[in-house]
Amino acid sequence: MLSAIIDVGDGLDPRATFASLSGAALDGFVREVIVADPGASAAVAAIAEEAGARVVSAGDRSLARACAEARQAWLLLLRSGVRLESGWEQAAWRHISGHGDRAGWFRLSLRASGLSARIEEARANLAARLFGRVRAEQGLLISRRLYEGQSAQGAAVVLPLRARPLHRIEARVLADGARAQKVYWNAR
Repeated sequence: MLSAIIDVGDGLDPRATFASLSGAALDGFVREVIVADPGASAAVAAIAEEAGARVVSAGDRSLARACAEARQAWLLLLRSGVRLESGWEQAAWRHISGHGDRAGWFRLSLRASGLSARIEEARANLAARLFGRVRAEQGLLISRRLYEGQSAQGAAVVLPLRARPLHRIEARVLADGARAQKVYWNAR
């Protein structure tokens, strides 16, 4: 049903992300996990092997190659280090069943405390909803058909700007507030 692709381009440890996918993998919802590692890190390879995931290392094209090699009908793109909240599988299934023609994103929650973290969450979620600017920490659920349709339009696929219309998935993703960056999905 779903291929989870974890982007470790920033060198973050993917163990928390693997942990949040484990229940869905046991249930068969997540059928494969691919780690896109541009740096070809031996440490990341060891963690991926332990988790039963495979690694794709192709420099700057690692994410795009991982998406191309994925075998399932849906792709779940996640930034390394994020954790999907419990119950995300049901929310993702509702999205797939009811909004299969759209890419979906998760509501961002930062682990940091304080007003600035809440403002940053609100800013990221509002930008995703109004302008289709989904930060990498928010995750992206996209059908292979929609992804490949965009790939056919040009060599560079910039997600999610061409993945409109977007739909918010009714689940949260938890990211480390200290390391959250304004990096948007861009699979070249």
